[in-house]
Amino acid sequence: LVLLLFFLGANWTTVYLGIEERHPNSKDAEAILGLSSLDPIVDSLIVLVAVALLIFLIGAIVAARHIAKVPTIRLVSNKQPPELMIARGLTWHLFNSHIWSTGQDAAAVIKNELQLLLPGIKIFLDVDDLDDIGALEEY
Repeated sequence: LVLLLFFLGANWTTVYLGIEERHPNSKDAEAILGLSSLDPIVDSLIVLVAVALLIFLIGAIVAARHIAKVPTIRLVSNKQPPELMIARGLTWHLFNSHIWSTGQDAAAVIKNELQLLLPGIKIFLDVDDLDDIGALEEY
């Protein structure tokens, strides 16, 4: 809807300026479009941009508040998320294993939920991280 209104505003502006260019001292643009100047069109476009920015800002605030409410695991001592360190030579905090025939969806849900609860955790899941089934032992 916003893009349509932008398009119409730009179109009316172009038509108005085209009429004014062809007939500089006449009232043809006013007779055809019902506007004596471009001010109403420009003002409408400015208001439209302001409303679109306001809607975007409200959406961003709502999204930020939603993200802030996502539960995370925190330490009792300082209320901060734990620092997740990986030992030298290792790549993953957790190797998530499952039965190929039935457990793939459940393993993906477990990985996603843990990543929400522990931001920064590195979890291996074959569907996401395995390039070659023959190289599985290397992980």
